Amino acid sequence: MNKVLTLLGLLTLTSAGAVSGPSESRVPRAAEVDAVIRAVCHTKTDLGRLKGCEQQVYEGRPSEAILSPKWGGVLSVVHPGSFSAPNQKELLATFCTESFSCSGETVLLRQLRGQWQAVSLVPGLLPFQCLSYPRPGGTQAAVCLSANARGEPFGSAIKIASWTGGKVKVETVALFPYLSYVDPNSEQCAGRWDYQPFSWKDRDRNADRVPDLTVLATLDIYQGGPELCRPDSPERQSVGGGRRDLTFVWTGETLKPTGNTAALIEKYARGR
Repeated sequence: MNKVLTLLGLLTLTSAGAVSGPSESRVPRAAEVDAVIRAVCHTKTDLGRLKGCEQQVYEGRPSEAILSPKWGGVLSVVHPGSFSAPNQKELLATFCTESFSCSGETVLLRQLRGQWQAVSLVPGLLPFQCLSYPRPGGTQAAVCLSANARGEPFGSAIKIASWTGGKVKVETVALFPYLSYVDPNSEQCAGRWDYQPFSWKDRDRNADRVPDLTVLATLDIYQGGPELCRPDSPERQSVGGGRRDLTFVWTGETLKPTGNTAALIEKYARGR
């Protein structure tokens, strides 16, 4: 791994699964990189395969890359907010491998006495971009377009991370597997469809002064057989589909589907 690869990997990871539209998450600033990595690598908190990590140095300068005895990756995305307690300065920091998918870890950090401290891992959340939504009691939930978690089909997903009593819950709202990587025995392979988001917006739909979510997505149905469900699949020809947008209202705890969204998710976005 070298400096050029690290920077290219960072750019790829933060853009590969992103959709157009608003985002409150971002690539970490240079000063944040050192502070976040120091908090993660020097903590006594159990951070799984990040335990014992060290910041990598290239050309005499600390980089965005870390290496532990069990894992290596790049600090790719941070998302600020007050997630586990009101009026706390917190940060979701995502470390990704240098590949098209993330296959990494997200850590919740809290600032105490001006220093970042690692609080816990956030299992199942590997965001490309996030928005913060208000919750009762003054905390926030992170609504994110995320890479797939371990055990989920390869692709992207809309996920919600929220904390109650210090415990995190990660809810998967919709899955968008890539057709070329799905199980040949799956419903998606049998139907030959690829359903992918390309934009989102957080317009207030129900006039309660709280942002809701609209996800603009395209459905393509292809002509062919099971060979379409392989990474080396031949060029595909779309024979149907079109726009199939998802609309949600924020309830204070979750995203409630409106209109025919629930039916669209059930048919196309369950990862089956």
